[in-house]
Amino acid sequence: MPQTMQRTRWSATTQDPAQASEQLRALPDLRRVDVEPGADGFAFDMRRRGTDLLSLWSSASSGEVRGDVQADTAMVLFWLKSGTGAVDEDHDVPTGRPSLFRHDPQHVRWTGYELDLIRIDRRTVEEVAAERGAWRPGPLRFQPHHIPEGPALAAWWLMVRTVAADVLRGPSVVPEARERELTRFAAGGLLTAIPHWPIGEQGPPPTAAAARFARAEGFLLDHATEQISVEDVADAAGLSIRGLQEAFRRHHGVTPTTYLRRIRLLLAREQLESGEAESVGDVARAVGFGHLGRFASSYRAEFGELPRETWSASRKDR
Repeated sequence: MPQTMQRTRWSATTQDPAQASEQLRALPDLRRVDVEPGADGFAFDMRRRGTDLLSLWSSASSGEVRGDVQADTAMVLFWLKSGTGAVDEDHDVPTGRPSLFRHDPQHVRWTGYELDLIRIDRRTVEEVAAERGAWRPGPLRFQPHHIPEGPALAAWWLMVRTVAADVLRGPSVVPEARERELTRFAAGGLLTAIPHWPIGEQGPPPTAAAARFARAEGFLLDHATEQISVEDVADAAGLSIRGLQEAFRRHHGVTPTTYLRRIRLLLAREQLESGEAESVGDVARAVGFGHLGRFASSYRAEFGELPRETWSASRKDR
């Protein structure tokens, strides 16, 4: 009989800073925490769903939370949706960008915030990194305080959207094989977004098929807004077109063409939401779409509204 895993759901809501501290201290990555109310009272909310392999968290507070984080068993990334935050005291984190916690202790501060967080099994991340880089699995070092931008950021959000749809709206009991597959998918999104390298002795030179896929993905993201073809991506990585198609289906569950289109759509949405775009057509062309009708239909299929609606709403908010 296939093994299964239980996606547990947990939540806590309080207006008592002491209770909020108690709830936060139960988190697996926090070593110390202090909670202070804001000037206009205090409210705290935290929710979690997932397994030990992969889980999503959300938290909000009108006060200030300070603590020391040490992520031992998982790779942990958070992104502020509102409010302010800092890591290592002097590194302010921008809203809407993922920040990765290091393996060693790290001080954090969040004030009047809403944030989301993802925990990805550390061993799975190391295994996927080894496959992509063609080295032996082992501890990784990540570029400190790296904040992804452009296509790499779009690739991150594409992963988060896919994982959230499965974890938050999927069944409570899932086959273990499926959860491990989804965890590997999340690990790939992390590795695409944050530069990394192995600590210590490396394995063989990066000539394995998985390493060629990493080169293909890197080329696609580096040239995402240009008029590139599947043949261009395959040639850059030394893969056949069939090999490229199979690699993208294995790692991302879609063809490279679909992956590129979704990356471009996320880039377009970010520009349209900024309120700074002169026109929808300018945005479409800037991210690589040559046919405005197909761009509009693809955008509506992805986000449930036309690009002009996003653009108009952002300009009203200015």
